[in-house]
Amino acid sequence: MKSRNQLRNLLFALAWLLAGWGIAASAFAQVALDDLPDVAQGIGVTQKLGQDLPMSLEFEDDKNRFIQFGELFKKNRPVLLSFNYSNCPKICVVQLQNLATELQNIDLVPGRDFEIVSVSLDPTEQSKQLAETKAKYVTAYGDLDSAKGWHFLRGDKANISALADACGFKYKYIPAERFYSHPAAFIFCTADGRISRYLDGLEGGLDRQLRPALIEAGRGEIGSLKDKVLYFSGCYIFDATTGKYSMSAIRLMRLAGMGTVVCLLVAIVPYWVRRSHAVPHSSIDSDINATDERSGES
Repeated sequence: MKSRNQLRNLLFALAWLLAGWGIAASAFAQVALDDLPDVAQGIGVTQKLGQDLPMSLEFEDDKNRFIQFGELFKKNRPVLLSFNYSNCPKICVVQLQNLATELQNIDLVPGRDFEIVSVSLDPTEQSKQLAETKAKYVTAYGDLDSAKGWHFLRGDKANISALADACGFKYKYIPAERFYSHPAAFIFCTADGRISRYLDGLEGGLDRQLRPALIEAGRGEIGSLKDKVLYFSGCYIFDATTGKYSMSAIRLMRLAGMGTVVCLLVAIVPYWVRRSHAVPHSSIDSDINATDERSGES
C-alpha cells in the first residue's frame, strides 16, 4: 500500500513538473519573440507549396523592357525566384553570393536548364542598377554566357507586393533606416508557374540542396540520366523538419534490387539464346555422323 502511494505521488509530481516545463517553455518562446528587434518583427516566409503565381503582373527588366511575369516561364524550364534589391546593406549580398558559389558546384546551367529571377523589393530601383547587380553575380558565377538565364526585375509597389504575397514572402520597409527588412529565401517554381519548394539562402541553405530542388521543380525533365532515375524512382525525399533533401534508403534498396535483376537478365538471356541455337546444331551434327558411320559399315 505504501509503495502504491509513493508511486502515485511520484507520478503526480512528474505531471506537475511537465506542466510547469510546458508553461515555462511557452513563456520563454513568447519572450523570445517579443525580444526580436523591431526590424525583424512581422517578416518571414509562409510556405505556399503548389500555389499558382500571378503571371499577368508587369515588371521592367535589366534591359529596360516591360514584360509580364509569365513571359519568364515560356521556355519550359523551372524558375529559381528570389526577392532582393541592389542597395541592400548585407543580406541580399550574402544570399546572391551563396547562389553564385553553389552554382559552380553543379552542372545545371542558367539559361539552359533553368531560369533565375530576382525581383527588387525597392520600387525606386532603376534598370541601370539592376544591370549592374546582374553583371556582378554573373561574373561571380564565372559563366558570362549564362547571362541570358539571369533576370533582374523592378516594378511598382503594388505588383511587388502582389507577387510577394502569392509567395508567402513577408517583408517591410524601415523608414528610419531607409532599408527593407526581409528574409533570405529561394523559391523554386515549376515551368507552369507553381511553387514547388523553398530553401534558405543563408548559412549553407543551398549546400547540396540546389540540384535536387531544381530537378524537383523541373519534374525530372532536367539533369543527368542519374538525376532523372532518382527523381522518377522517388529516391529524393525532402525532410521538412530539417529543410533538406535526403536519399530514401528503402527506395534506394528497391532501385538496387531492380538494377541487379536487370544486370542478371542482360548477362543470362544472351547465354540462353546461344544455348538454344547451339542445341539443334549439335543434334544435327550427331545425326550426320551417325548416318556416315552406318554408310561406312554397309
